[in-house]
Amino acid sequence: MQKNLVKFFLLFFLVAGFAGNSLAEFPDDYDRPPTKEQMEKVRKQIETLRMWKLTKALDLDEKTSAQLFPVLNRYDKKRAEIERALWVGMKDLRDSLRDRCESRLRDILDRLEIDHKALQRVNDEERAEVKKILTTEQQAKYVLFHVEFSKEIRRIIAEARDKR
Repeated sequence: MQKNLVKFFLLFFLVAGFAGNSLAEFPDDYDRPPTKEQMEKVRKQIETLRMWKLTKALDLDEKTSAQLFPVLNRYDKKRAEIERALWVGMKDLRDSLRDRCESRLRDILDRLEIDHKALQRVNDEERAEVKKILTTEQQAKYVLFHVEFSKEIRRIIAEARDKR
C-alpha cells in the first residue's frame, strides 16, 4: 500500500510539473533582442570555440597561438563595436523609412556607409597582421576555416532561434 502511495505522489508531481510548465507564459522579453551582457556571454563562448577549432585546424604551436589569438581578440572587439553600430543604424533606417523622414534617412545612410567602411578597414588590418604571423599554408587554412566556421555559427544560431 505504501509503495502505491509513493508511486501515486510521484506520478502526481510529474503530471503537475508538466501541466504547470505548459501553462507558463513566455517571459516579457521573449521577442526583444538580447542584452549587451547576453551578447557578450555568447561572444565569449564563440571565441572559445573558435580558438579551440582554429588551433586544431591550423595545427598551431604555442608560440604561434600566443601571437595570433591576442590579435584576433583585439579585432573581434573592434568589429563587435562597429557591428553594433550597424545594427542600431539598420534599426534607425527601418524606423525612419516607416516614418518617411527623408532628411533623417540621408543621415542614417551616410552613417551606415561610414560604418561599413570602418568594418572593411578593420578586416583589412586584421588580415595584414594575421599574414605576419601565419605561414602561407596556415593562411590558406585560415581563410577556409573562417568561411566554414561562419557557416557553422550561423547554423547554430538558426537552430537556437527555431528552438526558441
